[in-house]
Amino acid sequence: MIVTNLAYGLENRLLAKLDVMIKNCEQKAPKRDAQLIIEGKEGEGKTSSACACAYYIKSKTNREIHMFFNLEPLIKFAQNNENKIIIWDEPALDALGTDWYNRIVKDMMRLLMAVRKKRHFFIFNFTKFYKFSEYIVVDRSSGLIHMYSRNGVLPGRFIYIRQKKLESLWLSYRVSHKRSYKKFKAFYGSFPEVLEKHFSKMGITLNGIKNATLEDYEKEKDKAIANIGNEKNKTNNNPHYKSLIDLRRKIGNLKMPIKTKAELASKLDYHDRNIRNWAKLPE
Repeated sequence: MIVTNLAYGLENRLLAKLDVMIKNCEQKAPKRDAQLIIEGKEGEGKTSSACACAYYIKSKTNREIHMFFNLEPLIKFAQNNENKIIIWDEPALDALGTDWYNRIVKDMMRLLMAVRKKRHFFIFNFTKFYKFSEYIVVDRSSGLIHMYSRNGVLPGRFIYIRQKKLESLWLSYRVSHKRSYKKFKAFYGSFPEVLEKHFSKMGITLNGIKNATLEDYEKEKDKAIANIGNEKNKTNNNPHYKSLIDLRRKIGNLKMPIKTKAELASKLDYHDRNIRNWAKLPE
């Protein structure tokens, strides 16, 4: 179907899903937000697809669209506002290590737990859904769109996974390490290219820049990618981070067996009271 004043096409079955999500976050009770995951490799059209969905939602609800590359300003914005369309465009996180993803997952869980009654419509662009927790992918998501290229050449194709199949998809990867999109699909479809054609006309606020242009998008994304390295350097200068690295090194050099907590404390140069308190820390 041709939608919005920009006259681009979206699949009828996808529109039906988006309409249900809109209803969920606009109903009087219970108060809910809506969360759509768009997942796929770099260059498969995630950002363009997110903008196409977001602008359709805007046309139906008259909500503002806000896009972020970094989570911290997104979290602050979401906490202090209501009834917005919020896109998190994952800035090349595919290459990050496990520690980084763990921190990002904690930040996202903090976001979703804090704002569940703000009635936002979230669109999260991920490169790998399985890097994120069950709470984010299964418990809070309204659906997942997997982006791919037809014949490995033409981007913009998608597989839609409905909400009730997300747990099966997530658990399937945890057990078999296979991304079984086709097994759990609801339907296939394709997205039009709207990023280059229409981005500047969508009235998107990008990192606080109102009515952002495609040039703004490219500049801000480059900054976000560059800041990933800067944040890592800040982390490495943190004394608590250095203490953790030192502890890992000491543990790696231990000779087994170690029979008592007192012996472990002595070998790590810690007070045995600290070792006892570790067991009491919340998980």
